[in-house]
Amino acid sequence: MSSKTYNRLNINESIENSENENKNEISQENEDLKNNNENNYNKSDDEDVNNSIKNNNNNNNEKDDDDDNIKNQIILQPIIRKPKIEKKQSFLSKYLKSIIYGGMDGLVSIFVSIAVSFSSSDAKISVLLIIVLSKLVAGAISMGMGDYLGTQADIDFAKGERKREAWEVEYYLEGEKSEMIEIYTKKGIPEEVAREVVDILSLNPKGFVDVMMVEELGIMPDVESQSPWKNGLVNFTSFVFFGILPLLPYLAFLAIATATKIPSDQHLYLFLIVIGITALTLFLIGIFKAKSTNTKWYKSGATTVIFGVIGAAAGLGTVEIIKVIFPNVDISQ
Repeated sequence: MSSKTYNRLNINESIENSENENKNEISQENEDLKNNNENNYNKSDDEDVNNSIKNNNNNNNEKDDDDDNIKNQIILQPIIRKPKIEKKQSFLSKYLKSIIYGGMDGLVSIFVSIAVSFSSSDAKISVLLIIVLSKLVAGAISMGMGDYLGTQADIDFAKGERKREAWEVEYYLEGEKSEMIEIYTKKGIPEEVAREVVDILSLNPKGFVDVMMVEELGIMPDVESQSPWKNGLVNFTSFVFFGILPLLPYLAFLAIATATKIPSDQHLYLFLIVIGITALTLFLIGIFKAKSTNTKWYKSGATTVIFGVIGAAAGLGTVEIIKVIFPNVDISQ
């Protein structure tokens, strides 16, 4: 082999070795690049997963917070409900007692007078009306004056007790405080709390007296603000209004009898109408009381009718007993 040929072979081998080395380097670089890409991919995946977990946790926390807020709203809803505005006391509710007293007394007493007159067949309607109307006026005035005097007595008593309590607060404060503490502890309030409350209340002498009037004596603050003459007038008016209702059938019949010149003797159907009017009016009084006091209307109406029947039966029973004891007495004259 010549030297030229040998040199050419060496050159070819060198070129092949160089190419192989380059290929190996490129392969190694590609392998390294692939590994780096895989590592980077895995790392980015881990970050994405972690971020997803964090986002899910945050979303869950926000959802829990929303659930807690909803629960709190549901729990607090009865507490934060808009309070009802108390209406000012109406005239009817303020004078309810006088209306009931006067109405019941006028209705029942006049009915008993009519029933007693009806039991005597000889009494004419004109005579009945004279007797009953006289009783109506006298009874209304009596009830009005009685309500006036009774209300005035309540006011005078309350004012007297207020003066006494005010004097005791001024000159014997510790003794009054001890009484109030005892009252509160009997109601189940711890002594320490009761003492603290009483100490605070005693800082305002007038307010402390108001509290003692209610807690110690049972006298409400509005007693002294009542008007005796208004109570009496309401009672009088109620007595006349309800008392004249049982007389309406007789007044109407007497007017017709006078106009047509027919006998004005009593008739059974008139008395039956009076019974119906009286019972219905008693029931309506009960309904009125129930509406004013927020109670069951049918129960209040039935109770009022029962009490009215008891009162009327007592009056009629008394008349019958007197007839038995004194058989010669003629109530028709």
